Amino acid sequence: MNGREGGPTAHRAPEDLNQEGAPRATGPDPAWAARDTQALTQDQMIVYEALATVRRPMSAGDVAATTGKDEETVRACLRVLAERKMIVDGDDGIVIGDNDWDVRGAHPTASRRD
Repeated sequence: MNGREGGPTAHRAPEDLNQEGAPRATGPDPAWAARDTQALTQDQMIVYEALATVRRPMSAGDVAATTGKDEETVRACLRVLAERKMIVDGDDGIVIGDNDWDVRGAHPTASRRD
């Protein structure tokens, strides 16, 4: 197959592309690439954003009530997010895991104003 100018085009295996057809995130740490929020489904992103916004430990029922999703959908999303180490299910509830986007580290008590 040739490109617009008649030159060869790059070919990528389908597993090397994300759901939008762009190259998957890569980097020195594959674990960080697995936690790329752009690789989440819409429901997974809604659940993740709810946890990130509320900033306190939540139960699956709390997340369902916050998102308006049914609890079965929320639990499925939470399983995927936990597998990707994007959330932590601790003794007090579910919270956002370690990340590189939050200046406060996404810890529920990280803010002195809380």
